[in-house]
Parts: sequence; C-alpha cells; structure tokens
Amino acid sequence: MTRSSLTIAALVPLNAPALAKTRLAGALSPDDRRDLTRWLAARVITAVNSSGVVTSLGVVSPDPETLAWAQTVGATPLLQTGGDLNAGLALGKTWASAINADALLITLGDLPTFTASEARAMITMAAASEHTIVLAPDRASQGTNALLARPPEIAPLAFGAGSFARHMALARQAGADPQIFTAPGTAFDVDTSPDLAELRARGLWAPRSHASVYTIGHSAMLRADQQEQQEQHERAEWQAEEEQHERARR
Repeated sequence: MTRSSLTIAALVPLNAPALAKTRLAGALSPDDRRDLTRWLAARVITAVNSSGVVTSLGVVSPDPETLAWAQTVGATPLLQTGGDLNAGLALGKTWASAINADALLITLGDLPTFTASEARAMITMAAASEHTIVLAPDRASQGTNALLARPPEIAPLAFGAGSFARHMALARQAGADPQIFTAPGTAFDVDTSPDLAELRARGLWAPRSHASVYTIGHSAMLRADQQEQQEQHERAEWQAEEEQHERARR
C-alpha cells in the first residue's frame, strides 16, 4: 500500500472551554482563556485539513458547544460522556477503527505552530511499515504532543505528565519499533505563562481584555516588587539584630 492510498483518520481532543488551560487562570481572564483555546484548536485543525493526506478528521470533547463548532470546520463530532483525556482518545480510536482507517494521527489541540507539512511528514514516516508508531515529543521530551499509529488499534494512550517515556514503552510492548518525530510545530504547546509570553513575543496571539493584558504584562513586575519588599524587611531585621548584638557587646 502506498502513502497516497493510505486512509488516515486524524483526531483532536478538546476540553470544555471552562476547564481548558486552567494553568493560565492566573494570567488570563476566563473569556480570554476561552478565546485562546478556540484559537489554538483552529490552528491545529487548519493544519490537519490543509495537509492533503488526512481522509477523516474527528474532534472528541465532552462539550456540545465545542463539538458544534468542530462541525463547522469539517470535523466529525465525538461526544465524550465521561473519563479523562485518554478515555476520550479511546473513543476516537474506536471511531478510527470503525471507519476502517489504516492509521490514526492524534494531535493535541494546543499546538499553535503545527503545520500541514509536519502532518504530512509524520504520516510519511508510517508509510514503510504496516505496524508502526510515530511519537512527537514536546520541547522537554517529557510529554507527547502528537502520535501516529498504524493500525489505529495499536495506538498507546497514556497522555499526561511524562507520557513520552510511557508511550515509547507501550509502543514496544505492542511490537512496534517507535519512531520519533521532531519539529517546531509539534514541540511547542501552550500550557504555562512563559508559553503565553512566547506567543505574544512572536506576534501570534494576544488577549483582548484589559484585565488579562494587565495581568500578563505586570505580573512579573508585581512579583519583583513583592520580592524587593521581602528583601527590605529581611535587611531591616538583620540590621536590628546587629545593632542589638553591638549594644550587648558594649
């Protein structure tokens, strides 16, 4: 079977907006977190749809509103009724098998620079073997941001902190020699305030609300002021102790 004749199912998991990107709650307002989540998802879905090699695209989510939006961008909605991220992906794996896909491409929904060419490159890596798993780690090589399994049934689903090592081990247990795919777009995911700052520095995204702009722009200054106040307090205590010791010596 040649690459051009492979039937590829792609799956993007998306959380409910209110539950997404909670680690950014201190930097973004709820509305801006919702906007960021939708913007990130749209970037990933656009890359997948533009790749020219994906036959079917599914979005799995526990949120009906998110699934309704996914339909407008050409995705098959898959409603998750319980469980965690991996439970949702298991639902997607069942869907991929049901539509007789030769391979399943899973991409997390928070990869702002993921490109169509990267999607094609991952799929190309699976062309030579009918039993293979391709893993795309994050920048720290700790998490897994994208995964390709051929066939879909052997896809290891162990996403979460430290998932890359788990996926490597599970791939070998499945009898597949895992391949590693590294690219800027699959490595960069948005989870923390430094990630958010990088988005802004690169001119990719910025929050709309004044509250979020203030929080992001001034949180570092606020922390610095607090640290300086603490240091001043400690210096004052140290000086008072030294003066007390000096009086005692006299």
